[in-house]
Amino acid sequence: MKCMYCGEEEATDRLGDPNLDMSKDIDWSNEKNWWKVCKDCKQVIPLQMMSGIDDEKLQGYCNKKLQEIAEKTGKPIMTARISKKEDGTLETSSVEFTGKKDS
Repeated sequence: MKCMYCGEEEATDRLGDPNLDMSKDIDWSNEKNWWKVCKDCKQVIPLQMMSGIDDEKLQGYCNKKLQEIAEKTGKPIMTARISKKEDGTLETSSVEFTGKKDS
């Protein structure tokens, strides 16, 4: 079975469905609440989720780790973020980690 996230590698690990709110009401014995993922995506998904938290230090850590994974695997990784500004408008941003080492 291929990874449910990237669809490229063989799924070797499980990860709680990142679309769930992780409340105590989730039945973790039910397979539908788990994704079968490759080991790279098991590392990438939590970092992508944490990079959306409004904390510059945490975002810096996540970006560094995502770049390291992209360099190691040679595959591009992207993060995207949507936030609501004080005036009610939406702001978007994204970062792509190409896997190429900085010169």
